[in-house]
Amino acid sequence: MEAINDFYREQFERWPQCKKNYDALLNAERRTVAMGVIPVMVQFNPGRARSTEAKVDAVSIAERPCFLCAKNRPKEQLAGQAIPDFEILINPYPILPVHFTVVSKEHQRQDAMPLEMVNFVDMTPQAVAFFNGAKAGASAPDHLHFQAVLKEELPLLAAVERLHHHADGAVKLSTELGDLPMAFLSVIVPLSFEGMLMLAELPKFGGLPDDPEANPRDFVNTFVWMDNGDPENGDAPKMRALVIPRRRHRPDCYFAEGMECLRVSPGALDMAGLIITPRREDFERITADDIATIYRQTGLTAEELPKWYEGYPDFIKYTGR
Repeated sequence: MEAINDFYREQFERWPQCKKNYDALLNAERRTVAMGVIPVMVQFNPGRARSTEAKVDAVSIAERPCFLCAKNRPKEQLAGQAIPDFEILINPYPILPVHFTVVSKEHQRQDAMPLEMVNFVDMTPQAVAFFNGAKAGASAPDHLHFQAVLKEELPLLAAVERLHHHADGAVKLSTELGDLPMAFLSVIVPLSFEGMLMLAELPKFGGLPDDPEANPRDFVNTFVWMDNGDPENGDAPKMRALVIPRRRHRPDCYFAEGMECLRVSPGALDMAGLIITPRREDFERITADDIATIYRQTGLTAEELPKWYEGYPDFIKYTGR
């Protein structure tokens, strides 16, 4: 954490507006919505309106400069160089008190999960790295990047570590873990050659988009992190991954009018149990039923999940499942 704190300290000294945005998080309001075996957190965060409401259609992207390219970033923004071909940035519009955006030095499309996420969590075991597919929450689908926050902040990760034990095998579907509101694949990566092969397969995962002509890899959220191990049983920490397949970018309520409108545009963090609401009215009135509908309309149902998983035989053969 010392290196993280030093990076933040230097960035705040150089960029007062960035510090102001992080200071505002101290007053961010949260409330808990009980949903099965996990508490879903709802956060009122008006500073995220820019991302939530970002226009990500091809015309809008073509008409704006890429805000992740070095030449277009604010001159005050620092860039860490710890990962080859990527730069580590402090996200100036944070969701959580530690929030990094790790961007490719080359301007290339957000096409598939970069395996550099593994390097990041190996280097920063306190963190979880996560990927928003081009049509699964990415506000910059034209520039390859992933993000990272502290792993303790996400309700879903804690639930998965509690429900999917090291002794339970490398792979579990969410339907096998209990009453969970979202559908996903949980992976414990073994320290073996097969584990390396499993990691190499992760970027190939996609979703089941409603549009049959769409690229499935655009519709997925992926998380990678190191767990804390199981000291009582002598188990060392292991790398974990979650794959959340998607069907859509935004739910019906995002486009509704009047009281039916909830301006929620779920990215990876929302799908992991941290719902971001830039508008106070949404924060105050969103219910468990609303959240379940958002997950159902943008993700897969429990019934669809096993069939989706069967579509990845190369991954399955390495898992021993």
